[in-house]
Amino acid sequence: MLGMDTTGDATAGDGSVLQLRVPPNPRFGKVVREDVLAHAGRFGISPATIEDFLFAVGEGVANAVEHSGCGDVIDVRCRIDAEKIVVTIVDTGRGFARAPGDDKLPDGLAERGRGIPIMRRCSDIFAVHSVPGRGTAIVIGCYIRAGSEETSVAS
Repeated sequence: MLGMDTTGDATAGDGSVLQLRVPPNPRFGKVVREDVLAHAGRFGISPATIEDFLFAVGEGVANAVEHSGCGDVIDVRCRIDAEKIVVTIVDTGRGFARAPGDDKLPDGLAERGRGIPIMRRCSDIFAVHSVPGRGTAIVIGCYIRAGSEETSVAS
């Protein structure tokens, strides 16, 4: 796709890592979700298993686009192993001194403040690392449940 760089990670060797570099444009959130879903499918992970996780990934990309204040590309790395799928979203924007720690959703009429609580609720693994003036990294993960239809996840 024009404006987006998709590359595999040579260090993984087994193809378990997908790396994307996307412009800071909201329309690329959908592209990232679709690419992560396709990558998961190559390892036998069903769409139903990671539906909430993909929602969190989309929210993470949207936050990077909206809040980074940066025109640089956003790096997205998706790693799959036998137990989990983890996406890291990195921007080189303004960052912030302290990540909001409240899991409580704002009032129903509020237009802002839902991103981090949504990402936390829609994932098994969640972390935010930010440095003012240097950017933010969001880590979102989903454990692959035993007994589900996944059978060929890389180890």
